[in-house]
Parts: sequence; structure tokens; C-alpha cells
Amino acid sequence: MKEPTEAKSVAGESKRRRDWFRYVWAASYFTGIGIYLATTVVVCIWLGMKFDDFFGTEPNGRLAGIFLAFPAAIYSIYHKVREIFSEGKKK
Repeated sequence: MKEPTEAKSVAGESKRRRDWFRYVWAASYFTGIGIYLATTVVVCIWLGMKFDDFFGTEPNGRLAGIFLAFPAAIYSIYHKVREIFSEGKKK
């Protein structure tokens, strides 16, 4: 009689393990998106600062970097998310 309960416990453990991997995947996915966003914003602001240094227009390059960074980051994240979800549909 112990075999059915052992089988249930193994199946339950397997499900918990799959759920845990799913949570880890989601956490790593959203962490990657956050890093992607931060990297895009930092690079655009850095390029704006270099533009300011080269041309001597102090706040304009940084402001342009800020205003270009967020749409560029959102656009690139949109394509990354779309790519991930389209891979999920293929499986």
C-alpha cells in the first residue's frame, strides 16, 4: 500500500520542481529585461554626454539622450518579448 503514496509524492515533487523552474525562468527573464532597459538608457545618455563634450552644448545632448533612450529601450524590449513569445508558440 505504500507504493501509491510514494508515487503521489514523486509526482507532487516533480510538479513543485517544474513550478520552481518556471519561477526562476520568469525572474531571470524580467531581470534580463531590466538590465536591457538600463543598458540602453545608460548608453544613450553617455552618447549624449559625449555629444555635449564634442560640440559644447551642455544640456542639449544629455536631454536628447534621455528623450531618445526610453523609446529606443521600449522598442527593443518589445522586439525581445515578441521574439520570446513567438518561440513559445512554435513549440
